[in-house]
Amino acid sequence: MYPDDPVTIGIDIGATKILIGSVTREGKVVQQRRYDIDLSTETVLKSSIYDSIDDYMAGQPGRNVSKTIGIGVFGHVDYEHGKWLGSMRLPGMSKLHFREDLQEKYGFDIAVDNDVHAATLAEMYLGKGRQYRNFLYVNIGTGIAAGIVSDGRLVRGAVNYAGEIGHIFVGKDMEPCMCGRNWCMETAASGGGLIRRASSWLSDYPDSILAPLIQSGTVVSMDIFLAARLGDSLAKKIYKEFIWSMGIGLVNLVNILNPEAIIMGGGVMQDEWMLKELSGFVYQNAAKVPSSALREITLTELGPQVVGLLGAACLAWNYEGMK
Repeated sequence: MYPDDPVTIGIDIGATKILIGSVTREGKVVQQRRYDIDLSTETVLKSSIYDSIDDYMAGQPGRNVSKTIGIGVFGHVDYEHGKWLGSMRLPGMSKLHFREDLQEKYGFDIAVDNDVHAATLAEMYLGKGRQYRNFLYVNIGTGIAAGIVSDGRLVRGAVNYAGEIGHIFVGKDMEPCMCGRNWCMETAASGGGLIRRASSWLSDYPDSILAPLIQSGTVVSMDIFLAARLGDSLAKKIYKEFIWSMGIGLVNLVNILNPEAIIMGGGVMQDEWMLKELSGFVYQNAAKVPSSALREITLTELGPQVVGLLGAACLAWNYEGMK
């Protein structure tokens, strides 16, 4: 297959790592490499990203590589001009001019977008989204965001900020969110929020089976959900509020956007047991007409380890199609 078949280079820039890979038009990742990312300072961040791209590109000469590179990155992106505008996780960061910098260096076209928008395109081109003209891709990971597809098109909004559903209002007595407010769904339902709650509430549940994991700093969201299934009181409390907060958010989206399907992805959302209860909440509480039009709430079939690369490649294909 490789190097004769054409591949597209996709770059997935996350808060903990950079993945760069080569993807065929059929959605097969034929090569990938993981790099560390350093968020300590703006200069070091930029260096870690561009050095990683340099290293990967050095191994590509002579291969049949398409002339557009796709980049998915967390935070706010100027899609039209190929700029990373920043993130709540990086206060005060200046813009990174990906398209300008990389076009000049490599001679490739550069397509850049938010990582969840990119993953939504992967669902449209390669995943369950191919069945629908109107659907939501909801990513629950460190944070929460959604891709909105209406009449077969990704909705980006006025400044490419559509889909930041993690900051939907779900209660007045939540923990402070990184956005500065204290009512956001993300504080109760994101991976980071679940872990923070487990840590802050442990003193009320000292006998929780989660205690050793919390105290060692190794607890993850799947540990919490498993403990809830086993009847642990701390985990059950966290899980109950997860279902309530996430459910309220999804009900609002169903009533407003009237999708045919909700496709769930991200590191937190990988459990059919949890999905069944969350789906029941949505169907029970959404308005009758949009609820009856919602054909399914389902887990993505695109693996969490590759969806970022697939999404980045889809960004490149989408960009080429618009030219």
